[in-house]
Amino acid sequence: MGEPALSLTYKCTIDGIIPLGTWTKIDGLGFSYQVTPYREGGVNGYVRKIIGPVTYDNVRLSRPVDSDSWLVSLWLTANLIKIVPQTMSITALDSAGNEVTTWNLAGVVPVKWTGPSLDVMGNQIATETLEVAYDEMIGLGGLGAALAGAMTLTGGL
Repeated sequence: MGEPALSLTYKCTIDGIIPLGTWTKIDGLGFSYQVTPYREGGVNGYVRKIIGPVTYDNVRLSRPVDSDSWLVSLWLTANLIKIVPQTMSITALDSAGNEVTTWNLAGVVPVKWTGPSLDVMGNQIATETLEVAYDEMIGLGGLGAALAGAMTLTGGL
């Protein structure tokens, strides 16, 4: 059994080559199915559930403003010129910087960026938040890695 993902940071890249730096918090990584109940005529013991399309939540990445903030600014500026859906990898890193697992999101587009609150009287860490929408998840982090490992060991499913 592997070690639990007590990661402190998350490394993000676009299309495997464009770094977006490291992030300290990721929210919204998930999906749900639309479920429609359907009662068949003459069947009173249960209600069938028709599983509809999957819906992916927007992902919000947050971190303190640092020397990598310009990478996000550069990516956002490129998307202001022309929005092109891309692939984003979010990799959980342990405290030693080793990769724990990776989630790959396809069809990623930025939908919101929030910069720090600028207050010289405040005593808070300046943070930035990037929100992205995506079309689908390719591999499900640890689950995707486990399935890939099982397929390798068994020669397929």
